[in-house]
This record gives sequence, structure tokens and C-alpha cells, in this order.
Amino acid sequence: MCPLCPPAEDLYLAPELAVLAALDATVECALRALVAAHPYDHDRNDKHAPPERLAARALADAGFHLVAAINRYRLAVALARRSHHDDRLPF
Repeated sequence: MCPLCPPAEDLYLAPELAVLAALDATVECALRALVAAHPYDHDRNDKHAPPERLAARALADAGFHLVAAINRYRLAVALARRSHHDDRLPF
């Protein structure tokens, strides 16, 4: 059983959660690698920073926003599931 994969009950109602779980894990790995390769410094407005560090910051910022959006979507699906009981669930 995959610890990152949502339960079958969740996938029955929202199969896209499987792909979002994979995307979330991939983005998390990418963020860790970016931070390891380009540690954040305290002066994020350093115009003399190398272009790859600035690009890494921009990519990391986008990744953090993507992870937050995925989490908001998961929460919305969970709340919708609570308010909607589906008798068609086979389990």
C-alpha cells in the first residue's frame, strides 16, 4: 500500500486526488533539492545574486504556492465529501 496515495474511498469520488498526490510529492522533492542547492539568504532582494539563484527562488516560490493550492483543493474535496454521502460507494 502506498503511504502517499489517497484511500480508495477518496479516489472513488475524486480520482484526480491520485495525480495530485504524485504531483505534491514531486514538488516537495523539487523544493527540497532547490533549497539544498540554493539556500535562502535573508536578503531576498539581492540584485547581485546569480541568475540561477534568482530563478531557483522564483521556482521555489511557485512550488510553495502550488503545494498550498493542492492542499486547499484536498480540503475542499474533503468538505464536499462530508456534506454529500454517496450510497453508490461499493465499500
